[in-house]
Amino acid sequence: MPIFCTTNSFGTSPIRTRPRFRSSIFLPHPKPPYSAATPTRAAATPPTSPPMATAASGPQLLEPGQRRRRPMCAVCTKPLRVCLCGRLRGPPLDTAVGVTVLQHPTEARHPLSSVRVARLGLRNLAVTQVADVAHRASFLLTTNLGLGGGETENAEAGAAIGEAWTVETMDKCSIAYTEKQLRIDIERGVGANPKIRWPSRSSPLAKLAVSNGFTVTKTQKNKPARSTGEEASPSPELQHEFTIAIPPHSALLFPCQRATTIDAASDCQVLVKHLIVLDGTWAKAHRMYHENPWLQLVPHVKVEADRVSLYGEVRHEPKAGCMSTIESIVVAMKELGEDETGLDRVLAVFESMIAEQRRCKDENWK
Repeated sequence: MPIFCTTNSFGTSPIRTRPRFRSSIFLPHPKPPYSAATPTRAAATPPTSPPMATAASGPQLLEPGQRRRRPMCAVCTKPLRVCLCGRLRGPPLDTAVGVTVLQHPTEARHPLSSVRVARLGLRNLAVTQVADVAHRASFLLTTNLGLGGGETENAEAGAAIGEAWTVETMDKCSIAYTEKQLRIDIERGVGANPKIRWPSRSSPLAKLAVSNGFTVTKTQKNKPARSTGEEASPSPELQHEFTIAIPPHSALLFPCQRATTIDAASDCQVLVKHLIVLDGTWAKAHRMYHENPWLQLVPHVKVEADRVSLYGEVRHEPKAGCMSTIESIVVAMKELGEDETGLDRVLAVFESMIAEQRRCKDENWK
């Protein structure tokens, strides 16, 4: 709320402090303060400018229409009034199963993002923001056995493809691969194209990537600006977006048609020691899945919900059985043999966040 200046003795009044002429059109000036030691009048001082408001001396002056920012917690990124850091009853879990979260940038800014709870409760967790493909994107995947010597001389996205590479060109997509490396170039709108032929999971490249782990690098190529007059159109710039190290025996936790339950994966002798999770709205998560085709190389697993998601009370869910990111991680880790008591403590923090949001929502409706 803006602070308005009123008539006072600090020089903010438009009235002259020492009028020379007494007239009915002038209001009497307030008497200056008297000294407590002597009854004589204190010496008059020239008017000074009003003191500037600071955080220590008083409220800050705001522009009309400007809202005061709430103090935020630097750890959980929630307002200090509803900070989550003190709600975890115990230290963060040191799980054997690690988690890599691919998070959409809009979800990172959402006040009800459940990944902030996962950051608090799980030590073996990494979060990487993954943006939509704006124009074109390139991915370079290198298995851990191909990280030495001259085998990675083309290890930069956009580097020339050698004769040893097998190249396949399809609609809005091209794939080049060897036994140890994979390069994918896609355009915006590649989507779920059924004509795209990804390397089979039974291929030597896929087996090597899953059993030994790999590193994937993504670069974006912006659309060149239109030229004006005789000026030449600048070439599109390559922008590095991320480089992720995926450990051995990783699996994508995503409920698609190709996914199997974790129990069924164990029966098929698929070892899961690390989870890759997509975080965003369901529309954004599906787009991330199709715009990151390197995910096709790892096994896909899913969890079956045995209860209604807490998110259904405060956020829209597209269908029954959907769960938040933290709920999916907790259920999957329980099925993989992690500490159930510790995971329940992590989930309790998420439950308290949802309960608080529901209470605020009910108060606003009253």
